[in-house]
Amino acid sequence: MRSAGGALSNGAATVRAYVTRESVCAADDIDPPHLKRFYLPDDWTWESLIHHVWRSSELPRIAGGKATWALSSNIPLAVVAQEWQEPSIFFRVESDRKRLDISDNEIRLHWSYFAQRDPSVVMEVLRELRLRAVAD
Repeated sequence: MRSAGGALSNGAATVRAYVTRESVCAADDIDPPHLKRFYLPDDWTWESLIHHVWRSSELPRIAGGKATWALSSNIPLAVVAQEWQEPSIFFRVESDRKRLDISDNEIRLHWSYFAQRDPSVVMEVLRELRLRAVAD
């Protein structure tokens, strides 16, 4: 179900997630865009959404143990590093939900791969990223 502004509500309707990710190497290009579809729990919260997508996505691990990924849905949502135990979440405010890529009760998300870049640098860059002009 959608609330005002097109944001997902966590009411009785089941929310679907459509998740894609980038490839990590040429051998990983067999089935791009590595699509996964699944249902989110009816009682999801902002944090549980990101954790559920992270756990369900099965992101590839790389030799060296320092893969960095960013999850987005129109806006950057979180950064995950192979060496971290938990994702680092950008937004926790309910008003940010209206900015997500949502259609027909399905939230579309994408994992961008940042190779072995320092996850704190990726966080800093994405935190400052502006995809639209600032309004007067």
